[in-house]
Amino acid sequence: MGMASCKYLKLEGIILILSSIIVKNAFSANVEISPTASVELTYSDNINLDSTNENSGFVSTWSAGVITESIGNNGELLFGYDVYQTFNLQDSSENKLFNELSLFANRKIYKDSVELETNATITNIARSIQDNANPDIISGNTIETRSIDAEISYQNNPRGYFDIYGSIYGSATSNEDGIGDYYAIESNVVFQNGLSEKGYFWLTDYSYEKNISANTKESYYNYEIDQEVGIQTVYGVSPLIHAYYEGYTTGNQDKVVESGSWGPGVRYYLHRRSYVELGYEFSINDRDFWRWAVSLNPNPRTFLAFDYTRKFYGDSYDFTLININKRMTNTISYREELEGFERQFFVVGENIEEFQLVKELSMNSSFITRRTTFSFDLRAQERLILSDSDNVGSDNVGDSKLYGSKLAILHNISNLTSLSASFQFDIDKFDSEPTESLINYYRIFDVSLENQISNSIFWDVSLRHANSSIYKENRANFTVSVEY
Repeated sequence: MGMASCKYLKLEGIILILSSIIVKNAFSANVEISPTASVELTYSDNINLDSTNENSGFVSTWSAGVITESIGNNGELLFGYDVYQTFNLQDSSENKLFNELSLFANRKIYKDSVELETNATITNIARSIQDNANPDIISGNTIETRSIDAEISYQNNPRGYFDIYGSIYGSATSNEDGIGDYYAIESNVVFQNGLSEKGYFWLTDYSYEKNISANTKESYYNYEIDQEVGIQTVYGVSPLIHAYYEGYTTGNQDKVVESGSWGPGVRYYLHRRSYVELGYEFSINDRDFWRWAVSLNPNPRTFLAFDYTRKFYGDSYDFTLININKRMTNTISYREELEGFERQFFVVGENIEEFQLVKELSMNSSFITRRTTFSFDLRAQERLILSDSDNVGSDNVGDSKLYGSKLAILHNISNLTSLSASFQFDIDKFDSEPTESLINYYRIFDVSLENQISNSIFWDVSLRHANSSIYKENRANFTVSVEY
């Protein structure tokens, strides 16, 4: 066994040890275990979601699982596992077994300053967004992906003069088809003023992430260092100095892309929770620019934050808006981050191991009345491959623009019966070849009626109509489920 393989086994071993410690301690608290089972019969007029050879048929799905919850002993454990067996009544060779698992556990130790946390998942994702971006176990057009991670973090008393936070995180992910298997190591250190410090404010935020391919043994890393120090006032003007530095590796391991800036700034406090900030940054290897930010928190139900700066790829923005009132909740966010090994968005021909620049805008609104809940989700995501000779935004295999929206309504007819309906519309644009772009769209309408027969028995009947650029389908389901 080579040194690289030993390194991967050691990482998995550390994760499993931390996970077992957390789970063992969580189980010493009160535990609730609920077995589950269900039987589902599905009829589809296009059972294989084929674009040309549409065949109707029935699929029966039998499932069994367990839900476990443990809260107490200064920790928490949530565990759920389901196994699904599909039976294609027309072609038994299409019968398949699927697994789904979710595990979350955490425990606070050493005066609540140190916290251990672990997650594990088994889920099924779309085999390729080119063929069908919506995972569907009925058609079998999915792959199983498995991941496990563990984190240990430390934070001292933030109400003092100094606030220190640090964390170390490790994860391992593997996929049924072996594409995009990797290991990750991350660390984060934050040092800033505590709430008791009234004269000054400061921040040092350092983060590091390293992804290691399980297939090619290549590794990719990125890091960020954000620092500021200034004079603190309750109202009025606060001068400050700001500095930022970042770097990441490309597919060429000898090449590291780095950038940074520093400069003076001024922060004007409207009150202790709200301010506007303006600064002038001297760039290390780019043009100088004005940096600015806004943070408004006028009451516990409203929060708005926006900032502008420049990074290695050019202009960079970050935005968050949260507003909550008696019946409505609205959330809008925009992020720009580096991601690698994203199997969910894999396009045949791309190098899944390289970093992608992800720009994502998302919005969620919900409105609740006495019996009815309305929700609306909207997202727009752009994914850009960062290659060795790349100017970000040039046409690379894997570059994509994904747009989606969903409107859902849930109406409680009675305490035991509910009716729900949803409409989903998605458009996916991506480069599948250096000179070729594909555009797929999906229009999916669902309606479902659910009834609770007893404390543990439920039945559900649902209808679906899907009209996409890849396939068209009408589907009906009837499900009986039991939860003890």
